[in-house]
Amino acid sequence: MRAGRVGGVLVAVLLAGCPSSGPSGPLRIEVSGPGAAVPLVFVVAREDDTVHQVTCPGGAPGFTCEERALLVESASGRLEVTVKARGFRFAVRSFALDELLAVDGVRMLALELPALEERVANDDYTTGFGADGLESFRAMAYPSDTELGPTLLVKFYIAGAATDVPIVYFQNTRRHPLHYDFARRVLHVSQTTSEFWATTYAGEDRTAMAGTLALYERVTAASESLGAEVAAPIAVTFFPSDDLTPAQARDAVQWIEERVDFAPLVGGGPQRVLYLPAGSDRERELLEHRGLFARRGEGWIRQAELWGTTSLQILNEGEAYGTLRRLSPEELERVVVSYTDVLVLTGLPNDLPIVGGTITEQFQTPLAHVNLSAIARGTPNIAWLDAAADPRVRDNLGGIVHFVVADGDFVLEPATLEEAQAFWDARHPEPVTLEADLTPTGLRSFADLGFADSVSVGVKAANLAELRGVLGDTTPDGFAVPFSWYDGFMRASLVTPAACDAAQADCTTEGRDAALCAEARDVCAGFAGSFADYARALLVLESFRTRSELREALLDGLRHLIRHATLDPARAAQLDARVVELVGSRKVRLRSSTNSEDLEDFTGAGLYDSCSAYGTGVLDLASQEVRKVWASVWNWAAFEERSWWAIEHDTVYVGVAVHRAFGEEAANGVLITQNIADRMVVGMYANAQLGEVSVTNPEGGAIPEIFSIVPSDTPGRVQVVRLSWSSLSPGSPIMTDAEIQALYQAAARVQTHFAPLYGLHPSLLALDLEFKLDAADRALIVKQVRPFAGY
Repeated sequence: MRAGRVGGVLVAVLLAGCPSSGPSGPLRIEVSGPGAAVPLVFVVAREDDTVHQVTCPGGAPGFTCEERALLVESASGRLEVTVKARGFRFAVRSFALDELLAVDGVRMLALELPALEERVANDDYTTGFGADGLESFRAMAYPSDTELGPTLLVKFYIAGAATDVPIVYFQNTRRHPLHYDFARRVLHVSQTTSEFWATTYAGEDRTAMAGTLALYERVTAASESLGAEVAAPIAVTFFPSDDLTPAQARDAVQWIEERVDFAPLVGGGPQRVLYLPAGSDRERELLEHRGLFARRGEGWIRQAELWGTTSLQILNEGEAYGTLRRLSPEELERVVVSYTDVLVLTGLPNDLPIVGGTITEQFQTPLAHVNLSAIARGTPNIAWLDAAADPRVRDNLGGIVHFVVADGDFVLEPATLEEAQAFWDARHPEPVTLEADLTPTGLRSFADLGFADSVSVGVKAANLAELRGVLGDTTPDGFAVPFSWYDGFMRASLVTPAACDAAQADCTTEGRDAALCAEARDVCAGFAGSFADYARALLVLESFRTRSELREALLDGLRHLIRHATLDPARAAQLDARVVELVGSRKVRLRSSTNSEDLEDFTGAGLYDSCSAYGTGVLDLASQEVRKVWASVWNWAAFEERSWWAIEHDTVYVGVAVHRAFGEEAANGVLITQNIADRMVVGMYANAQLGEVSVTNPEGGAIPEIFSIVPSDTPGRVQVVRLSWSSLSPGSPIMTDAEIQALYQAAARVQTHFAPLYGLHPSLLALDLEFKLDAADRALIVKQVRPFAGY
């Protein structure tokens, strides 16, 4: 497709169909209606699908602008002409050249552009926007903060969609966010909801249409349909379940474009009106019939194009003061950072310690570990590809900054130590005491556990048991080791000088300063009592509380004590026997299940350790490996995270969820049971990746496939809104449509079941599901469910 441009009125002319055997020659298109001072846009398309856009006054090779007319120097065959002018309805005419009267050898086409209805504007709606109407658009738009930055949403309702004179109502969306309520209360449309749905959202014979205009203020995206970049596009969107045809979508875009005078009619200027298909069904149909848009000079853009050119992601709101430091993920593993630091990270780390705020120079997904940590802590987080080169970063490295993310934007500015200290001092959360029931002592199977048992086995184990009751074999069977086993082990195990010596050797082997390890050993050896008493003694030790490096070394020593103490022989034998009963000689996973993770307002994701084990043999017995899980209660990151939230450490207990180990994975992913990519559209949001490459903690910069799952116009079916491809599978989906359908159906069942358990309506609950596709048969396995804290 080739494009040309002439002048200020747009006329679209399409030459389509079979090669012409008829006459050829010049064509003069005369326009009546607009005055001589009104620019015109002409769109001309030829039989070879070449489309020319000409603006008059102006001109282009082969096209000459005359007063209220365009002379096409050479035309033949069938054509379609569209003429656009501000303040007028666009005119469209399809014809064969030999149907037109010739005057002095020039074929003549006369087109009349009727004036648009007089614009009406009130507190409820407007029927159009003038050339200076952008501020009016902003005033009636509902603001939405997305990863693409601030987005302004204006709902529209088109009455008379089946007539030649439709009326477009742009709703004051702050006052009327719902189409049906607007139509009923303001326009007095007397229809039931089912009647309204049938006449507005379904069928080619509908009498109305309704959708949303989304102005992406910070986006500059490449549009294939325009052959150019478009800045701050206005996307015309419809519900994913709306079965509108490409022709209906094109007509809606035309009617809207007629009435938005501040939007350009050609090119990629700011606020160009473009059709954005809501899902894979509508996008496929658009691409099959893209010529319908080209013939009228209308543009479109795909989701992947919209998301593909952004260099800034606004991910989590918050405020921080701190020293601005730029670190690589490798450097982050070696240095000590705290809430008094704001980090610029060159890549995505596997673990993020407590820091004041984060800026990554690599894109994140909302489910990346960095963002989940920021959500859990309430700290500001953005991805900014150009951060290092920006003077706001470059000129402030090593200095104290004020970092705020709010309202779809961010501020990074110099600050004083006094301002920072006042901010830090103001944060004094109330202590949090966790609940734990230490009464149950049995190794109960998932069949005997449920949601309410989280108080004795932890949320992870209880939710897995509940999940298996919903999904059956889609979730693995297993059992849980209760909190009381950890409590009994910590009370029965004693601190000894020999154990402290071994911990010191381990401390230095791991690369810590020898003097620091010796100091930690002296603290350990100077104590006489149980592990439980020792842990409580550390919590009140002044040097432990005030010196980060010593605190880290002492916690490492406590973990070493726990990992190398002896479990009661009777319980060890009981645990190993229970594993054999479950899986025989095969491998199991021992997964941490504490009372300080997977909570509604605190996920604790990645803080505690899980490991693999067996019930028989000499090495890696469950009775030996379970100590690693228990020791992880005192992981540095877990301890610091709990301290940030003022969780009382001596009320933390750990259970263990035990189930068969998974085989190799064809794919893995995370699904959120709400559409966090576009909260105005019902659906779910997923990240998926090939094999066992982590979605939340990717190595080597691997980016997962990102997509939303939204309803289709076919009952029982869903469609995909693909936002980006996996960097490991560019251009090729990781999951088939059938696999995505099965995942959605399983998640919907889980959502419906868990909503009343959390005391919420399903529409208000967001759950975080981890899933995998088994490499052997691509069977779906859902291996975890917990509340999603970012909704």
